[in-house]
Parts: sequence; structure tokens; C-alpha cells
Amino acid sequence: MIILIETVVISNVFSMLFLKGELISPLVFCGAEMRTSFSNIIKNIFSYGFIVAVGLGAGLGVKYGLDWYNQVPDFVKVDTQAHFKNTEKKVVIYTTQWCPYCKKTKEYLKAHNVDFTERDIEQGDQSVDALFSSIGYPGIPKIVVGDVIINGFNASLIAQELKANHLL
Repeated sequence: MIILIETVVISNVFSMLFLKGELISPLVFCGAEMRTSFSNIIKNIFSYGFIVAVGLGAGLGVKYGLDWYNQVPDFVKVDTQAHFKNTEKKVVIYTTQWCPYCKKTKEYLKAHNVDFTERDIEQGDQSVDALFSSIGYPGIPKIVVGDVIINGFNASLIAQELKANHLL
């Protein structure tokens, strides 16, 4: 459909012939030659431009709307008891060895003397994989504090939750 519209626009704009004092478009519609005035040509060009702009706008709107809808929240309040079953510590973080934000999270917690349990999601432990999968959002690190799971490294949000749980 877009190719057809672009073809019509290009043929209207670039294929105009000035012959005997009037503009003649060689565009054939239903087998008949179409004669148009200059004002109709301009109106057609703007109409086609409008159709293309609306199509682009709708496409971009859908793309950015889906991106917004699928956005991972900063934190999630859920029942986190399962994450604390095998540990006495009040903070659990899900990490990998290669993740720079995981390293920042560990450095931040160590700098503030917060004891935590680190669970590497790439070590192949099925119980860790199941707990990490239960969170339901992609990405690392995941910081579990109290009844809140923080998605990614966010120093102010981590501090806020640590203070709320009397850990800072």
C-alpha cells in the first residue's frame, strides 16, 4: 500500500508534462488518461503527504506505546518470603559475574556495611533459577529488601528501602 502511494506521489510530482499551456499527467487510472489542473495536483500532493504522515505517526505511536507498556518498573512490592528461606541476611541480590551494575550494587552495599546474600543466576543452581524466574521481569541485578524487589541499580531507591527496613 505504501509503495503504491509513493509511486503515485512520485509520478504526480516528477512526471508532469507542460504541453500546450496546461499540465498533463501521464498517470493512467482505469485505462483513461487523467488531466488535472495545477491546484488539483497540489491538493493531491498534500493529500498523499498527509496519508504518509498519518501512517508514519501511527507506526511510531504503536512502537513507542508498546515500549512504554513493556517497560520494567523500578521496583515491585510482592511476597518475598521464598527469597529469604535459606538465609539469615535481610538483603538478597541476584547477579552475574560480568554485570557492571551488579558490581556497583555489591560495592554500594559493602560501603554501607549491609550484609547480603548474593545469588549468581548463571551458576546453574535450579533453586536460584526458580526464585529468579518467579520475579517475572528481565534484567539484573535484582535486589530483594523486605517485601520489595528493586530492578537494576538505583542508589536512591536502594537507600530508601534499606532505611525503611532499618538496615541503614
